[in-house]
Amino acid sequence: MNRRLNCIAAYVPFGRGMIDVGTDHGYLPVALAKRGYPGRLIASDIHEGPLRTAREHAAANGLSERLEFSLCDGLDACDPDSVDSIVIAGMGGDTICDILDRAEWCLDGRYTLILQPMSHAEVLRYWLIHNGFGITAEDLAEENGFLYTILAAHFGEPTRLSDAELFTGSADLLRAHPLFPRLREQQKRRFQKALHSLEKTDNPALGARKALLREMLAELEEMTPHGNHP
Repeated sequence: MNRRLNCIAAYVPFGRGMIDVGTDHGYLPVALAKRGYPGRLIASDIHEGPLRTAREHAAANGLSERLEFSLCDGLDACDPDSVDSIVIAGMGGDTICDILDRAEWCLDGRYTLILQPMSHAEVLRYWLIHNGFGITAEDLAEENGFLYTILAAHFGEPTRLSDAELFTGSADLLRAHPLFPRLREQQKRRFQKALHSLEKTDNPALGARKALLREMLAELEEMTPHGNHP
């Protein structure tokens, strides 16, 4: 597997069962089976083509009987009692939110959510916090020049994040990560560009937006990276 999927796999606790939503080639459940995962391994996808590929990949590894395959949209066909880990990776943060919105049974401390948004990570963090989830881990993986965010969450005491941390992830969880300085600089450039664009106009209605961007830039400056990632 690539670095992104290896990073995701590291956060899946051995337990009753794991569902990989949007499994694509089925690399993750196959890898977990090889690592001795004891519970059920469900590869799920909304399209038959990727699910067929996942079946072929499992067969090539002698794991056809070990994996289960589900053709469904998100978690719509998932039995809540069959899993305690839910992986949703490779989708936009807004799409992940839509999937979780339709599965209210996820609002339970029994489940570990391992999520890897390809975009709109700030939307996903906002959804998690305002639906009672604590973000227990944040990680970064670099693949082909791109940075990917991986986070784990449990229902319970919700995490508190600043406005800037909705975009970067918790500074407490990430500031020692070797890739955090790069992520921090990416977000600084993003907010600086947006602020520069707004400052070209004297429209008073944009004052609050400008103030928010300045505040988030100040928060990013305070996120001083340090140490080494364990």
